Amino acid sequence: MENRTVRLTVAFVVALLGAFLLYTAGNPESNPGTAFWSLLAGLLLFLITLFVLQRYYRPGVDEVSEDEIPAREWKVARFLRRARDAAPLFLGIRLFLGWEWLQAGLHKLEDPAWSASGEALRGFWERAAALPEPPARPAITYPLYRSVVQFMLDNQWETWFSQAIKFGEILVGIGLLVGGLTAIAAFFGLLMNFSFVYAGSASSNPTFIILGLFIIIGWRVAGWWGLDRVLLPSLGTPWERNRPRTGA
Repeated sequence: MENRTVRLTVAFVVALLGAFLLYTAGNPESNPGTAFWSLLAGLLLFLITLFVLQRYYRPGVDEVSEDEIPAREWKVARFLRRARDAAPLFLGIRLFLGWEWLQAGLHKLEDPAWSASGEALRGFWERAAALPEPPARPAITYPLYRSVVQFMLDNQWETWFSQAIKFGEILVGIGLLVGGLTAIAAFFGLLMNFSFVYAGSASSNPTFIILGLFIIIGWRVAGWWGLDRVLLPSLGTPWERNRPRTGA
């Protein structure tokens, strides 16, 4: 028990340090050298801690039905999806991702162009939907998405859509930081990330997409060091509610 407590305590410290390094790497004020080495160090810390923790993981026997492929699951993959000891690794990712989302939402909350008129969002849509003269390429290369953005522009959806984005970013950030309904928060974060990418704004969105998918894959564990420790057992899941009860 003492050894496990030490391991998890060290993993918790590493998660905090890894989140700080990832934040430093993504800070626009960091010089390229600092950003590169911070990113490398943060990733290495997570990988080394993952390797150490999963060595002590003893998974149970999989229940394989006749409709499933009878192949043994990779221990590391099962560890990340099921093991409680993987929680500190997800904590570091949550802290980084949640803080970035929360900051983005709070910045829009203080900006009148977002909070009052939606002017900032309309300007973004107009630049994204514009068709420049050849050989220049438009920001949106997917015609269907350009039609969607143009439809929202024509109907002046920016007045309410900017509010949805602003409060959506804040709620996603809070959900990830406190570990409450973590996978749902990550899912809605992915929706916004993909909408920005479709609009031609790559920025940090690909990184956020990778981290968000990682959290969704490990949804059982990602919020264990958070409110999901209480929420998931109390709320259950839709597929558990429909499961027939068996005798005690």
